[in-house]
Amino acid sequence: MNCNDNHIIFDELKSLVDRSALIWLTIMAGAALMIGLLCLAGALPTAALWSLVWLVPTVPALWLVVCRYHKKARTLAQKQQISIMAYHARQVLGQLLPQVPDTMISDSRIKMRYLARHGIDIDAAMTRLGQNTEKYNELAMAFLKISDKYEDTLYDLMQRDTLMQYGAYAHVLRVRANELGIVNLTDTAFFHEMEAYAGDLDTIRNNWKKLSFELDEAYSILSEYVKSLDLKDDAIDKDGNHMSFRKWGEQLQKAFEALETYDTQKARTILNELVRFPIDSDITQALKGILSNIDEMMAV
Repeated sequence: MNCNDNHIIFDELKSLVDRSALIWLTIMAGAALMIGLLCLAGALPTAALWSLVWLVPTVPALWLVVCRYHKKARTLAQKQQISIMAYHARQVLGQLLPQVPDTMISDSRIKMRYLARHGIDIDAAMTRLGQNTEKYNELAMAFLKISDKYEDTLYDLMQRDTLMQYGAYAHVLRVRANELGIVNLTDTAFFHEMEAYAGDLDTIRNNWKKLSFELDEAYSILSEYVKSLDLKDDAIDKDGNHMSFRKWGEQLQKAFEALETYDTQKARTILNELVRFPIDSDITQALKGILSNIDEMMAV
């Protein structure tokens, strides 16, 4: 992924074109000299010199061809180097990207004991998720984002004519709480779900404070856990704009695809955008290195 390689390839191709043009010029000059000498020696009539007129348009035409092939050589050299660079960039980032979740996973495994100490059945939750720590963390952050919505929606649906919707929404809450191992909230949500389907509004209202309390408690416990890991599901630029890690990864893939099809302008645009949303210092440095290489290669 060194720009010097690009210069070497370009110089070799350009030299090949120049040598080919020089051979043709030598042949043409030799033919013209032979005709001129034969005319001077009287072996050919002077009118034969008119046959050399073809040299007048041929020389500039050859010059244009050489320039055209120099440009083609430059393009080929750039494409070759871009292709190599895209391959090596994938290798480098392929080594860097796993380091971020790996560190987070090991840290999460330790700090998940905090959840266990506060009544969350983390072992059962992790078993259901196939020991996928990243998935648990994603679910925890998703729950935190919409926990207020759960409470507000359930409260609004706690009416005689909307008990069926209340039961359906309590079911959703039960499933989400169960995924995270929040045993108390799972049981309470199930109780509200069944009472709603039974049409017992009074029992639901009498037990509303318990559900509200357990929702707040679950939020508090998961919030502390997420804060302890400094978990985030998006990257933020200096102006406060957000980009999700999922979208960041998708954009990086598009940048590599653009490089592999030699669309350097598209790749440069995407990479410049990704650099604005740093997710890791080493990865950001690697992206800046790729951008630098693109600029150097296109300057040849």
